[in-house]
Amino acid sequence: MANTQANTQAITYVRIAEVLTDLGMITEDKARSVLDEATSYAAEPIKRRHEIADALESFGVAVAIHSEDVDFADAHYEWLLDEAATLTGGKVTVSDYRFEKSDPDDEDCGLGTMHFTRNGKPLSFGVEQESNDYLDMGAAQQAIEALSPDDDPRTFRCVEQEGPHFDDDFMVLATAEQRDGLHRHLGLTFERPLG
Repeated sequence: MANTQANTQAITYVRIAEVLTDLGMITEDKARSVLDEATSYAAEPIKRRHEIADALESFGVAVAIHSEDVDFADAHYEWLLDEAATLTGGKVTVSDYRFEKSDPDDEDCGLGTMHFTRNGKPLSFGVEQESNDYLDMGAAQQAIEALSPDDDPRTFRCVEQEGPHFDDDFMVLATAEQRDGLHRHLGLTFERPLG
């Protein structure tokens, strides 16, 4: 994590709630609701960037692209896109999702193209994952980036991974100023957009 003055405070769910509220990313009601559910561990220090990013999903400002086995990835992309669109508060809608497999007769084939409509505009992204058990992380990231709301300073950006771990990717919907605040107060850094 970055060595900044703001990072001297232990990072806990309580601290994350304070930061997100101060940055205008969540309401105080939302913060209270999440902390009520996290009572048993809300004050425990969180050390890894991955765990901090995971907490952002709990607060409704991020969505996780799972690196582990998701079984049917071709169907999982639709769920993932719907989850990301929900974070926009109705500014972005996703419909008409379909996955066109390179080999339609092979249930295990993960290669193909995901198609969907974003606010009435058709989009498609190539998927280059050999197995249908795992997501193409890059394709999923690009598709979620494409769901950034128009006429809104917030965009989806991926939290940068730390060390040699291969964890889930977390896509956070935030303004540039909010991302800067997440960096200063929680030590999170963000990748450049892929799209």
